[in-house]
Amino acid sequence: MENKIYRHRASQSGLLLTNGKDSLGLGVTMTTYLKKWYAEEKSGIREEIRSKYFDKGNMCEDEAIDICAERFGLGILEKNVVHFNDEHFNGTPDVITDEFIIDTKCSWDYATFLDAVTSPINKDYECQLQVYMHLTGIKKAKLVYVLLDTPAEANYGNDVFYSHMPINERFYAFDIEYDPMIIEKMEAKVVNCRLFLDEYDSKIKSLLV
Repeated sequence: MENKIYRHRASQSGLLLTNGKDSLGLGVTMTTYLKKWYAEEKSGIREEIRSKYFDKGNMCEDEAIDICAERFGLGILEKNVVHFNDEHFNGTPDVITDEFIIDTKCSWDYATFLDAVTSPINKDYECQLQVYMHLTGIKKAKLVYVLLDTPAEANYGNDVFYSHMPINERFYAFDIEYDPMIIEKMEAKVVNCRLFLDEYDSKIKSLLV
């Protein structure tokens, strides 16, 4: 696209490791995402994503960060507000410490919490943290799952409480090490995303004359 360099959002970086059968190796999910990105950039209108799960995560984020500070013995932690970008990526990590990046995920209920901590690490979240480490230069990260009380505002007027359970039964962290090979693969895909967007832009302009 003219005057716009495509940088991939860290939160969507897992899409870059999908292997499509098209000539650019992007796949349907990735190209659908790119078409939506194109439409938002051209129109200036971005869709607001809302769900009770998303709302709980936003409402509980500060508490989750406070619990991380306590569990990791870090004193006081504050949510990061600095947005990072380079030639290929952009993103805003939840928390940046001297030693590692922290990204918090507030589970919806106990079942989803247990499923998260007993399953292999979520690859989309792992890729997100790889990009955060790449952008900040910090080579370690923690993907943290916390189960907190569900505010009524996020649950159709109904509070749900988990705070009667010990915090060690509601907190789990995956440790992640920086992997430059993953970043190289994703950077190559970002280049292909730009090629797709250039072709898509030309097609749109040829049709809408």
